[in-house]
Amino acid sequence: MTISGTSDTFRKAETTDIERIWQIIGQAKAQMQRLGSQQWDENYPAIEHIRQDIQDGNGYVVCREGRVVAYGVISFDGEPVYKGIEGRWSNDLPYVIVHRLTVADEMKRQGMAKRFMLQAEEVSRRKGVYNFRVDTKYDNAYMLHLIDTLGFRYCGEVYYRNNSARKAFEKTIRPHSLPIGISGYTIREATFEDAAPIFEAIDKNREDLRIWLPFVDRLKSIADEQEFLQSVLAVPYGQRDPVYILEQGETICGLAGFHFSDAPNHRTEIGYWLLPAYRGKGIITHAVRHLCQWAVRERNINRIQIRCATGNLPSNAIPKRLGFTLEGTERDGELLASNEYVNINVYSILKKEVDSWNKKSN
Repeated sequence: MTISGTSDTFRKAETTDIERIWQIIGQAKAQMQRLGSQQWDENYPAIEHIRQDIQDGNGYVVCREGRVVAYGVISFDGEPVYKGIEGRWSNDLPYVIVHRLTVADEMKRQGMAKRFMLQAEEVSRRKGVYNFRVDTKYDNAYMLHLIDTLGFRYCGEVYYRNNSARKAFEKTIRPHSLPIGISGYTIREATFEDAAPIFEAIDKNREDLRIWLPFVDRLKSIADEQEFLQSVLAVPYGQRDPVYILEQGETICGLAGFHFSDAPNHRTEIGYWLLPAYRGKGIITHAVRHLCQWAVRERNINRIQIRCATGNLPSNAIPKRLGFTLEGTERDGELLASNEYVNINVYSILKKEVDSWNKKSN
């Protein structure tokens, strides 16, 4: 792929790149030796490491005019030494890691390493992995500066061969925000880091939200929200029921997402809630429309269901407005925080009906 704003390309490394990659690594080792850095030595990395990186599908290169000018490993396999960190990671979710990042001498001081790291974030976003971890030697001033400019935070020390200590860092990769069709409002997948603002938004509006949302009374702390997000994000992206944040700028307006998905039968369910200050603007209608189209396009979903308490008229208005079919009513389908059972309307829409939205708009 072409790197945005440049003519450079970013791709997986191939065996035909090994000779050039090894040349760049040799340049980096020579520079480290001149600077007295202990990051790499005559034994590491070895050319066998590069061959293995490429065989595993973890080696990536940046090319300019067809010539490799940067190389690095982008891996989701985990790093065993990270389990023994002297310090603390923010969570136990899957993460991406970059190793063996090096830039050709003629490309130094041109932001090439930063562009590689940003491309690693893009690779990770496509996998639905939003944790990014790296480590470096204490004397690697260039990498330490790069890590700082990219917004990583220090987590502690990790130890490699010969008990070699390195500084370890992590950051949250923010998923891309997408427009929903109302000016100023966007939707994006929630990350573990969103637990605090989500909890605070719910807590400030607890009395309003608890009327129709039984989970609100069970949500007593940020840790409860973290536990929920951990359970969602720990699932591989292709099997995950994503949770999405609705935002105005970077201010949370509400949440929407999938649950109870049934992949063999190509069916899922959408739930949603919105803070009082943002109601009456069509935000949820646009968000649900976006999610239905995503589910059909990306997950090959055939049936999408929405369940609403019969007395929750604004919630029922969403599927009605979008052309869902009311299939029936579950008697005493949900127990509210008020300790009363309420009937639940069940709405559905099929893939062919979602597909017709695009035909009508054209």
